[in-house]
Amino acid sequence: MKISCLLLDDDPLVLELLRAYATMTNMLEVKAAFTDPLEAHRYLLENPVQVLFSDITMPHLSGIDLVKSLHQPPLVVLMTAHPEYAMEGFNLDVIDFLLKPISLDRFLKAVNKVASLLRGQPHPAELLPNAAAWGSFFIRTDAQFVRLHYREVLYIEALKDFTKINTADGQTHLTLVNLKNLEQQLPAGLFVRTHRSYLVNADRIDSMSSLEVKVAGHALPLGQTYRERVTEQIVNTTLIRRN
Repeated sequence: MKISCLLLDDDPLVLELLRAYATMTNMLEVKAAFTDPLEAHRYLLENPVQVLFSDITMPHLSGIDLVKSLHQPPLVVLMTAHPEYAMEGFNLDVIDFLLKPISLDRFLKAVNKVASLLRGQPHPAELLPNAAAWGSFFIRTDAQFVRLHYREVLYIEALKDFTKINTADGQTHLTLVNLKNLEQQLPAGLFVRTHRSYLVNADRIDSMSSLEVKVAGHALPLGQTYRERVTEQIVNTTLIRRN
C-alpha cells in the first residue's frame, strides 16, 4: 500500500520537483498538490491524507499555522529555505524538516521516516554503539602524550593551527592539530560540528536552540551552515513524539 500525501508549496517549480521525487520513491501516492495554503486547508478538512509535505513561508497562511489549525493533522514534513524555523517546527512534532534546495536523497530519508512510523517501527537513531563512547585516544601536548576518553570530552574548539579540548573535569588540553584533521580522525557520529570553530560531543548536548547548543553549562554557537545537520542528528532521531 502506498502512503497518501498532499504537497503544498507556493512555488510551482518546487511542486513539480516534489511530484517527481514522489514518483521516484514508488512509496507515495500524491492525492493533491496546492500552491495556496488556504486551498490545502479546505482539502484536508474533507480529505484526510497520511502525510503532508508543506512549505513554511507562504502568503496568507504559513505551513506552521496550517498545521496548528488542523484538529487532527496528518504526519508532517516541513520544508523551507530558512533553517531558523527548525525548532518551531519540531515543537509541532513534525516528522522531518527539509532545508531547500531539497535533494532526492534527503527527501527519501524523510519518506523512510514516515514509512517507519506508519509501520509502527521507531526510526533508528544514528548513533554509535555504546562501546565507542567508552573508548579513548591520545593527543600530544607540550612534551608528553595524554590519553583522553571520548565520554569525558565536552567540546573541542579551533585556535588557528591548534585545538583546545575541553573535558568534563574542567581541564583544557592544547594540541597542535587543526580542527578539520582532528574531526577526521575521531569516530564518525560521536562528535558533531556545530560551528566552523566548534566540535561537540553529541551525547553531551543538554539543549539546543536555533542559535546555540548548551553543553554542561557552556553556551556554544550553532552556525547556520550546520543547523540542519545538528538538528537531524541530535534532536530528530531521538525526539519523543505525541501519538
